[in-house]
Amino acid sequence: MPSPRYRSHQADLAAGVWGDVNRELKERRGDAEALWRYAVQSHGSTSAARPEVFASWQRSAQAVSVDLALAPMVEPGVVTAQFAESRLGRASRVILDDLRDLSADGDLVAALTDDTVTITWLSGGRRMRRNADAVNFTLGGCWSEGSVGTNALALAHELGRPATVFSAEHYAPMVHDWVCYSAPIIDPDDGRSLGVIDVSSLWSKFNPSLLTMVRALARNVEYELARDPVAAIVVVSPEPRNELVLRLLGSSSVTVNGTPVRVSPRQLELLAILAMHDDGLSLDELTALVYGDQPISATTVKAELSHLRQLVGDVIASRPYRLTGRVDADHARVLRTLASGDLNAALDLYRGSLLPSSQSPEITSWRYQIDVAIRNAVIRSQNPELLYRLSACCPDDGDVAELALALMAADDVRRGVVAGRAIRY
Repeated sequence: MPSPRYRSHQADLAAGVWGDVNRELKERRGDAEALWRYAVQSHGSTSAARPEVFASWQRSAQAVSVDLALAPMVEPGVVTAQFAESRLGRASRVILDDLRDLSADGDLVAALTDDTVTITWLSGGRRMRRNADAVNFTLGGCWSEGSVGTNALALAHELGRPATVFSAEHYAPMVHDWVCYSAPIIDPDDGRSLGVIDVSSLWSKFNPSLLTMVRALARNVEYELARDPVAAIVVVSPEPRNELVLRLLGSSSVTVNGTPVRVSPRQLELLAILAMHDDGLSLDELTALVYGDQPISATTVKAELSHLRQLVGDVIASRPYRLTGRVDADHARVLRTLASGDLNAALDLYRGSLLPSSQSPEITSWRYQIDVAIRNAVIRSQNPELLYRLSACCPDDGDVAELALALMAADDVRRGVVAGRAIRY
């Protein structure tokens, strides 16, 4: 049975009784690991662990593999767009600069989540961002208890109060090197948790004042929520809006009102082109953009549009042909994001070339523009992290791989991967 000394550390640290910090932290980590092996690996029962942590371990064992290596992901572009437009997203803007400065100065990673504990905003120092990427602690990563087991974000959200989870208090060993400090953002209207603010670092940098800081930041957001009563009103439309989500960079998918729809390559081209022309196109214009000089009649395109409407519903209007309702198209949004100068967000969207097998002249033109724009912007940045991410999207681009390799730190464990891309080229 592990030593009960672990519980005494909680009181000592809370009271500020540190002694030899390195020795105390190493002992605390060792005790936490011993408790985890006994309670999680061996399914033992213990009162030495904090009650909320032990209860979470027991729940986690029913849903999560102890060998979990990565948090599950959802489409990052979708969650970030939804968050930015949400009441919580608007209220959270007051703290984003503080979180960016905090994470950069302390080599921490800072995150905001929605009410599913999915990460919707992220900032981090270079080292911790690398650690975070390795376990999908990134945009779109889901850190609910049912997804990854015991962690501070999930505890704060479920308990409705700030939480710290240190080292092996985490259920999944993939984050046993971490310490996380989280605070829920409580809706002043109904008392429920709308999301979580989290700051994380390596366990060796344990600093209890960070929990106080995230609690204060959460209060700032709650104050903004209370000041915005109009935003709290939910307006119910008499008819649901059509929502079309197009993911056409790298791999392709089409979602209508949250439901995946399978369409043909030609129908993907039609949707992609319409998404780039908000004012709409005549049938002849659309035919020329899809087929160029090929001897295809406009009637053929009209029939294809009719078939497409049967699949996606009323998201396509005519006279002129255009997309209606809310359209979230990654290939359209990546150019707007690049224009704003946010390369991190642009790379979140960019997963490869636009419909790479398409021969449509309009698609070919947009594909070239997007590829060149993001490649040039990342190369000009001389940022090794951005270059590494672009290299992962473009594994056959040897120039990007070579530049990433030249700028990456000598001890970066990913150098071998990038070197392999450069050699393959």
